[in-house]
Amino acid sequence: METKIPFYNIINIFLPGLVFVGSCILLFIDETKTLVASITTLGSTGLEVLITVSCFAIAYEVGYIIFRLGVVAIEPVLMKLFGWTDYKNYTAAGKTSENAHNKLEMFSREYGHARTQITLFIVLAILASIRINWWVMVGCILCVVLFVLSTRGHMIKIQAAVEQYLAVSDNEK
Repeated sequence: METKIPFYNIINIFLPGLVFVGSCILLFIDETKTLVASITTLGSTGLEVLITVSCFAIAYEVGYIIFRLGVVAIEPVLMKLFGWTDYKNYTAAGKTSENAHNKLEMFSREYGHARTQITLFIVLAILASIRINWWVMVGCILCVVLFVLSTRGHMIKIQAAVEQYLAVSDNEK
């Protein structure tokens, strides 16, 4: 059986999940030490492999939840803040040429990645505030601001590209 994971899923789902799991390990270091100590007392039973595979599966699932949370909760806020091009115009612009399609797809991927990062760092900021780890919380909030500004830039590029390709398409008619 051959399994292929698209690069988009690795970037937007798996890596944010790994970052989240790794951050949780650091935020909950005492609990992690206790868990690791209890696992190591079992000796070499092959359980390590099962735990490692389980951690990667958990990271992927957590990343998927973060990705979807970004679509459901963060995207509507971003659309209200920065505006968005009508989906009909977006698809029409993508159909004008192969170059337009590729350019819009690239901008869309970058936007989706930034949106996922916003969600990830909001969740981590909440966890850090619960653990009363103010430095981590401030760092996460700064990352949220950085990615919100990045997302704004991607949205502006998408809107400008859609208008450009639709104008070229209208001039050709």
